[in-house]
Amino acid sequence: MNGYPPRKPQSARRVAFRKWAFVGAIAGASLISACSQPSDSQQTAEQQQPADEQARKDGDERAWADAEKAGTVAAYTAYLQNFGAGAHVSEASQRIVALNEQARKTADEKAWADAEKAGTAAAYTAYIQNFGGGAHAAEARQRVSELSRKEADERAWADAVRTGTAAAFTAYSQNFSTGAHVAEARQRLAALDEQARKDADDKTWADAEKAGTATALTGYVQKFGSGAHVAEARQRLAALDEQARKEADEKAWADAQKAGTAGAFTGYVQKFGSGAHVAEARQRVAALETQGRREVPSIDIQKTCQAAAGAMVSLMGGTTNEQDVNACLDSEQKARDQIVKDRATYASADKKQCMRTDAYLPSYVEWLTCLEMERDVRKMRGEDQSFGPGPYTLPKVSPTINPAATRQSQRGREPASSRRKGSRLEIY
Repeated sequence: MNGYPPRKPQSARRVAFRKWAFVGAIAGASLISACSQPSDSQQTAEQQQPADEQARKDGDERAWADAEKAGTVAAYTAYLQNFGAGAHVSEASQRIVALNEQARKTADEKAWADAEKAGTAAAYTAYIQNFGGGAHAAEARQRVSELSRKEADERAWADAVRTGTAAAFTAYSQNFSTGAHVAEARQRLAALDEQARKDADDKTWADAEKAGTATALTGYVQKFGSGAHVAEARQRLAALDEQARKEADEKAWADAQKAGTAGAFTGYVQKFGSGAHVAEARQRVAALETQGRREVPSIDIQKTCQAAAGAMVSLMGGTTNEQDVNACLDSEQKARDQIVKDRATYASADKKQCMRTDAYLPSYVEWLTCLEMERDVRKMRGEDQSFGPGPYTLPKVSPTINPAATRQSQRGREPASSRRKGSRLEIY
């Protein structure tokens, strides 16, 4: 024995081969079947996939339902984050956009409501800054413009009232011609102007009263013709005029009394026809003229004039007439009246020397000329110390007293051939 099992006969080997072949065939079939059929794990995985998909769908729907129930941007955003490929992603995005737009509109309306409630330029400006493209941006800008203008108007008016001067109210009216306070500004200006006029009226009147002169009072009336004190000013002026007239009357009367001549009293009467002393002045004039006529010697001026006319005719030829004689008589009468009037101004020595009735053809004209010359010479002699020595120009006889003498003096400068005028008699 070699240790090997004993060898079987060949037939037995054939039977065994067929047995093992059958077993092998079965094993091979099993192996082939095993290769062609899925495993259990594979079958489990394939069975799990539909379940997971359904679970995902269910989770998606539940998440969407929850997001819709919440209805907020946060809920929809969470849905998108958890189900980026979910069935409702597009709708969730739309919902988010709509909610954001609604939130923006709501915020816009709230901000606008707050701005309107505040009603200030600052509030509207803040709205514009936060919602520059908002539904009320244009209106907000208009409100800002209006309120800014209004606030500036109110500030300017407050400044004008605080200052309280005409210049301030005028500036306000110029800068805010359509402002809320223009009418009141004009009223204030009118009141200030009236007050200034009253103040100026009272001050000018006080100055005029203090001065108390006609010039000051007249100046007040001229400047304030309708002032509060015009009536009183006119009364004061009338009183001053009356006082001045009385003082002038008294002074003129004193001067007339001091002179004591008929001429002085006559001059007083002429200047103060309704003066306090007119009656007395007339009495004085009448008395002086009466006395003067007694003192002034009488001359037969008819005889003097007739003789003078005859002498002129004999010297110059021609004929005399009544007109020439009358002219002479008029001159003589006027000269006498003047001597009577001014007799007090002549020195006694001069009257004695000049008024001589024993002279050939005495003449009042000649007497008057002599008296006035002597009087004026005496006067000039008294002024020699002040004015020095002459020469002095002697006065001429007034043409109203002796017009013939005036004509004669003029004719003295004419050629002799031109001085003869037929029968016209000229007395000098």
